[in-house]
Amino acid sequence: MEIEGVLQLKGYIQDFSIWDDTINLLALKFQEKYNVYPNILLASEETYNKIDLYAQMHPERLIAPDDETILTSRESYTGISEFVTENYTLDCCFDYDLTEGNFTLIYGETPDFGGEPEPMVEEDKGKIYQFKKSA
Repeated sequence: MEIEGVLQLKGYIQDFSIWDDTINLLALKFQEKYNVYPNILLASEETYNKIDLYAQMHPERLIAPDDETILTSRESYTGISEFVTENYTLDCCFDYDLTEGNFTLIYGETPDFGGEPEPMVEEDKGKIYQFKKSA
């Protein structure tokens, strides 16, 4: 999806075992190109499902945004809502037009998600977690 007047950069996750490195490298290229870090990550539901699968392999890096607690085996896991590094945070949002593995990084000055779907927390399923990228 092309959004006129919005800074964006497209990427592809070829190897989901290093999905976080792939996103981080593109975010660094984004910053080099536009002199600002992106703040939105757009991907398809299939891409987020694979990211979540691989993210759960590193539960020590899954942090609940409300209380900064690490995911434990007795807590339900419903997905990642943010990708957090020392320099930037990406809000994870859906773009149903993207195919598996493809993603777009965007910078929005005041993102209001005007009509764009975003991940929703279903109260009965538990928390949505942040994934902290270790630099």
